[in-house]
Amino acid sequence: MLIRSFLIILLSTISFSQNLMSGYGYGSSKLQNSPSSLALSNSLLPSFKNDVSLSNPSSWHNLAFVHLNTSANVQQSNYDKFSSTNFSLLSAKLIIPWKNEISFGIALEPFLDREIVLNDSTATTINVSDKEINYQRTNTSSGGPSIAKFSYGNKLNNFESIGFSLGYIFGSSRLTKKINFDNENYLVQSRDFFSGSLIEFYLLSSRFNKKNKIDLFLSYGMSLNDIDVESSAYQVFLDLNNNNSHDNNDYPIVSQSLAPETILYDNEIIISDFKFGIDYEFSKRKHLQFEYKNFVDSGNHRLNSSLYSTFISGMQKYSISYAKFAKPLSRDRINFRTSINYQNFNVENFKKVSEIGLGIGFGLNFGITGNQIDFGYNVSKRKNILNVDNELLQNFSIGISVADLWFVKRREI
Repeated sequence: MLIRSFLIILLSTISFSQNLMSGYGYGSSKLQNSPSSLALSNSLLPSFKNDVSLSNPSSWHNLAFVHLNTSANVQQSNYDKFSSTNFSLLSAKLIIPWKNEISFGIALEPFLDREIVLNDSTATTINVSDKEINYQRTNTSSGGPSIAKFSYGNKLNNFESIGFSLGYIFGSSRLTKKINFDNENYLVQSRDFFSGSLIEFYLLSSRFNKKNKIDLFLSYGMSLNDIDVESSAYQVFLDLNNNNSHDNNDYPIVSQSLAPETILYDNEIIISDFKFGIDYEFSKRKHLQFEYKNFVDSGNHRLNSSLYSTFISGMQKYSISYAKFAKPLSRDRINFRTSINYQNFNVENFKKVSEIGLGIGFGLNFGITGNQIDFGYNVSKRKNILNVDNELLQNFSIGISVADLWFVKRREI
C-alpha cells in the first residue's frame, strides 16, 4: 500500500511556482522541499524529528519506521503593483531505515524553477507610414528540470554517521516570447532539455557532546556529470486563434514550418554546494541551530534563453533557528519551529541580490508509528532585483508523512 501511494505521488510531483528570481539564467534553485526545513530555513539540521532531517540521509538511521513523505507549497510574490500566487507540489520521498544502522531513500523533487510571466505594463505606440500602431510584449517561461535521487545513510559508530545522495537531473522548460502587434499575436518559442547528475556527501558527528549535546553537520555536493542543455528554437508564427500554441489554425501551419534549430550546450551548469551546521540541544528536545550554505555555479551559461540576460553564479545563506520537538508516544504531540535567515545572491555582471526572511511552523504527530503533518511559513524581502527595488515573497507549505513498520516477521497465531 505504501509503495503504491509513493508511485501515485511521484506521477504528480513535478510542478513549479513563480518568483522574480526564476527569470535569472536557468531559474532559481529549490532550497527547501519540506515544510519542516522551510520553517527552520535549513536542510542539514534536525527539523522533522528530534534528531532527523528529511534532507539529510546521515540522520535517517534515527527513524524507527519507514516513512513516505510528500509536501505542497503555495507561494505569493508581490513587487511594485503586481502580485502572483502559485501552487506547487514540492517533493515525494520514501525513506527506509534498517536496524537503526543503515537507511535508504528515493525521492523526486524540483531542481530549478523557471516559472515566470513578464508583461509590458503599457503598450508602446510607433508610427508606420503615418499610421499609429500599438505593440505590447509578454515573455513567459515555464517548467524546469527535476531531480530523482537515491540516498544511503550509515551509522559508523556511537559518534559519527555518514550519507550520500546520487541524483539524476532531467526535464525541460519552455520560453515563449509574444508580441501583440496591431492586435495580432506573433510568437516565437524555444524549449530547453536538461541532463546531468549530482552527488552529495554528508557527515554527522556527535563527538563533541559529552558535556553539552552539540552535533556538527557537514555536506558537500558537486556535479558528477555537468549539466548539459539541448535547446530547440522554433520558427516565429502568427497565433490566429490566440491559444499561445502552434497548431494548424495558425500561420504558417505546423507542417509548413521550418524544422527547429537544435543546439547542444555542454557544461552549462557546474555545481559546488557546501553546507555546515551546528545543533545545540540545550534542554530535552529543545534546540538552537545555526547553518551556513555556500553555493557556486561555474558553468558556461552560453545559452541566453532566460528572461533576463544574466544568471545566479553563487549564493551564501546564514540561518539561526529554534526548534522544540514532541516526546514520542506522549500527550505532547506538537513540534514547533522558528528561524531567521539572510542570503546573498551573486548575479553575474550585476549587483548582489540580498534577502532577509523569517520562518515559523509546527508539526502534529499522530498514530503509534509516528505519522506527522507539518506546516511551514516563510516570509522574505529581496532587494536589488534588476529594475525592481523590492520583492516580498511568502511561502506556505504543508506536508504529510505516513509511517509503517517493515522487515518484521509477523507472529502466527
